[in-house]
Amino acid sequence: MKKNFRLQKVLEYRERIVDIEKNKLSAMNAKLADTNAKVKAAEDEIAKQVEDKQTAENMFRSMYDKYIAKLTGQKNALVKQKRQLELNIGIHKKKVMEAIERHKIILKLKEKHVENFRQYLNKEEMKLIDELAVTRSGKNEN
Repeated sequence: MKKNFRLQKVLEYRERIVDIEKNKLSAMNAKLADTNAKVKAAEDEIAKQVEDKQTAENMFRSMYDKYIAKLTGQKNALVKQKRQLELNIGIHKKKVMEAIERHKIILKLKEKHVENFRQYLNKEEMKLIDELAVTRSGKNEN
């Protein structure tokens, strides 16, 4: 029995895949946090402009209305982007979990291989001890 695990390269490959997928997921989460911040900033700006519109003169109110409509459109686009990101994150989380499961399978195979190798070494050691005992007892009888 060989000491080396035959599937070591597969194990390393799957570890890299897990790391890559986790990095992608963290990048998506960062992008979602950034989008959330942009949505909050847009909401704050809309609220500020609505408040400023109340105190503005009549000739500027139509400009405020147009600007508020533009901000609302931008906010709606950001909300749509946020929903899409959340959907993509959910899909990507499943990918990460699958990659982790595939990695765990190979890891368990490696652990089983290590345990089998230990048992093999123990058997070989016991054979060696038995041979020494037989050889020594044979010498002692002469």
